[in-house]
Amino acid sequence: MSACNLSTVKLTVIYKVLYLLAACQKYDMVSAQSFIHTEVSRKGFPAPTGVEAFPAYAIASGKKLIPEMENAARQTLKHPMTFEILGEGLRLFETWALRDLADFRKRCRDNLIACFESFSKLGQPPFNIWTPCTDDSYSISSDKTGYSPAWLTELFQKHLNDSREAFSKPLFNPRSIRREYLSALKAHLGSLNCVSCTKVHSLNGESFCKALEDRLTLALSEVTIGGVCLLILPRNYGSLNKVYLGTRDFELT
Repeated sequence: MSACNLSTVKLTVIYKVLYLLAACQKYDMVSAQSFIHTEVSRKGFPAPTGVEAFPAYAIASGKKLIPEMENAARQTLKHPMTFEILGEGLRLFETWALRDLADFRKRCRDNLIACFESFSKLGQPPFNIWTPCTDDSYSISSDKTGYSPAWLTELFQKHLNDSREAFSKPLFNPRSIRREYLSALKAHLGSLNCVSCTKVHSLNGESFCKALEDRLTLALSEVTIGGVCLLILPRNYGSLNKVYLGTRDFELT
């Protein structure tokens, strides 16, 4: 099948795209495979949306479609990974693929936790922009080398706690940190009319948000599916015969 003919094929379901890519790969149809990848990137063909990312990952892994497998794995982070979510799609998974996806999620969780924990190092940028505010009695400082207002510390602590529940909840999306920062700041200013935080935000708020988003994004991008994390090795890395989904454990055989 040529790239020209592919443009007339009506692919309305992501699974059809994956099986077509698998056929192109099997018969070494490089140009056709490249065309499909381009069309998916341009939204000409569908990409996995919602919880269909899980069966899409299962199919892509089974067919050894590496780019699609990586993309689908990252899409699954937007959703809980529980038996209820997987449903009948669990039948599509090879044992090793389910293990690798759970391990990938664990390592993403570990990196997010480490990143949020690093935000407590107040003497380092970008936290060295903050100064004591109206809510000073509840704020955190570090030997006067850095500072974190209470409303900001509470925001990070919330996500640090939430990130530990890697399977029962979606993982944190770095793109949402700016919105949540602004929401927390607005609530703080609305209750205390803090001049100090208003000034810091007006001068450095945008760059501060970008620095947070960049750190969190890097924490997730460093993790590869079926590979070794460049920042943090998962706990018990040698014991991959057990996968935790939601609130239940089961053995992989």
